[in-house]
Amino acid sequence: MTVIDQWTPKAQALAADLRTKGAIRSVLVEEAIIAVPRHAFITGHYAHGRHTPVDPDQPTDELLTLAYSDRGIMTHTPADSAGGFSSTSQPSIVAKMLEAARLRPGMRVLEIGAGTGWNASLIAHITKADVHTIEASAQVASEAREAVERAGMIERVTVHTGDGYLGHPDGGPYDVIIVTCGTAGVAPAWLDQLTPTATILAPIAHGGLHPLTRVTTHTNGHPTGRLVTTADFMAASGPLYTGATPAPATRGQHLPAPDPNAARPNSVPTGLDNASYVDLWMHLAAHDPRTTCAGTEHTTEYTGCSVVDGDTAVFVQPTGLHLTAGPKAQALADETEQAITAWEHGGRPGLTTWSCTLTPTTDTQFPLHAPTNWQSNCADT
Repeated sequence: MTVIDQWTPKAQALAADLRTKGAIRSVLVEEAIIAVPRHAFITGHYAHGRHTPVDPDQPTDELLTLAYSDRGIMTHTPADSAGGFSSTSQPSIVAKMLEAARLRPGMRVLEIGAGTGWNASLIAHITKADVHTIEASAQVASEAREAVERAGMIERVTVHTGDGYLGHPDGGPYDVIIVTCGTAGVAPAWLDQLTPTATILAPIAHGGLHPLTRVTTHTNGHPTGRLVTTADFMAASGPLYTGATPAPATRGQHLPAPDPNAARPNSVPTGLDNASYVDLWMHLAAHDPRTTCAGTEHTTEYTGCSVVDGDTAVFVQPTGLHLTAGPKAQALADETEQAITAWEHGGRPGLTTWSCTLTPTTDTQFPLHAPTNWQSNCADT
């Protein structure tokens, strides 16, 4: 059995799974997922704090099972010499981004955040045009170039080592800029490198997550963004995160455990599935910039949507509101409960109803166009 005989059925099964989940909706994306060998972009991966090297030229069954499952794969951590975290993203969010980009043959695309090079290769397979991708880590960029060549995409995909904040003007203007790392906003240079009808797809920080945002530009006024789907990416290094003022809500805080006597079990609508929970989360984030992703010090039980003011927190869970001790917590919970009630009375508007204006920051060395003025196209929100 040849290597292609080994992996093609697994890639077809992955594509079928993504179709069932609604991540794949078009033939173009489906064909790319099947045709571009994901395992070719993996030379090692982390699990449970341990690194396992693999040979993509002689893939084992274990590697193929890992590569063609719907899961993200960590390829670098700060413990190695790559300089930070890097991964190949979960195929379902990759497919959703490719669908949201509305790619067509001939489109010129710039990707910010090359990672393993798999996503840029998928883009090139769809567009049949040159794709430029930028990676901050020299080691990760070098490995991505090798992987792109291994996968037979080297004639279409060019991996650049550099700061994605600056874009890559020599390859523009672009029809689409796709960002595969969490940012605090849109770099001004990107806007200068677009065609008049271009789109930017970026996971822009909102409420402690990085929901995918479609950014469009207009002749008059600021760029506007609309939430496309839930997502969460590793934050970009450098000015793509530090250029926003104020900085995005800090995520990953470890706060004191809630006071069991202060819980409000009836404050959150019943029957929330994962999607509607995120819908509520995005609603709260649009109304209160203190909304973030946080958890408690010694357990993951309350990790998720939280409204945090200093060392006071309200953990918003499907089981209700859970408050830390202290007089400030009751007032914070009252405000949060009012916002939740408005969401419920408004018909539980979804994530995709929200849009924002991207306003330039001016008091920082590396300005960004950051989200402001959140609006919903649903009434009473």
